[in-house]
Amino acid sequence: MEIIDTIDQLSPEWNALRIGSIGGSSISDVVAQERDSTKKSGKTGVRKKLLYRFVGEILSGQKYQGYASHDMKEGAEYETEARGYYSLITGVEVRQVALIKDGPHKHVSPDGLIADVGMVEIKTAIPSIFVETKDTGSIATDRRRQMQWGLKRSGRQWCDYVMYCPYLKGDYDPMIVIRLERDEKEIEFLEAGADEFIKDMISLFLRVNK
Repeated sequence: MEIIDTIDQLSPEWNALRIGSIGGSSISDVVAQERDSTKKSGKTGVRKKLLYRFVGEILSGQKYQGYASHDMKEGAEYETEARGYYSLITGVEVRQVALIKDGPHKHVSPDGLIADVGMVEIKTAIPSIFVETKDTGSIATDRRRQMQWGLKRSGRQWCDYVMYCPYLKGDYDPMIVIRLERDEKEIEFLEAGADEFIKDMISLFLRVNK
């Protein structure tokens, strides 16, 4: 495990370190099971698309950027504000790092580290999603897997899932904090899926790079 804090997230150097590497945002697609109906329709499943994308990154030396919606761009803009508010209400110091590398094909880009035991994952939400989360107290499967992946890569024991809604008015608290503990069973599932994906990625690279 290597914690890299000498560069900035979103920088060219950060993107270069993520080429052909599984991060938290892609782990759910990595372990996705392709459906028979998808195969029959002739459509390419999410896992195979990711394989093609990663090998394309390796061959081109360019990190795939993808589409950034208005909500995604606003989320990035409010992340610093949310991190500061979380630190204020919890009384803990949040360390920002660019990346944690765990070998050539696994990494996590955390929103923050807390001492040597915790992490923070920040999501900016529109009001309807904020209300739904406040009502149910649940975390979507892809978010949960993202955090478990991060806990494995960082060696931490828990991750605070922080949902921040800057659009709320009045005295209503704009932040929800849900603590997710490390789950070794789920981590084992993610690791097995990632290792299989990496094996398939290398095989595909060798086939197309003749």
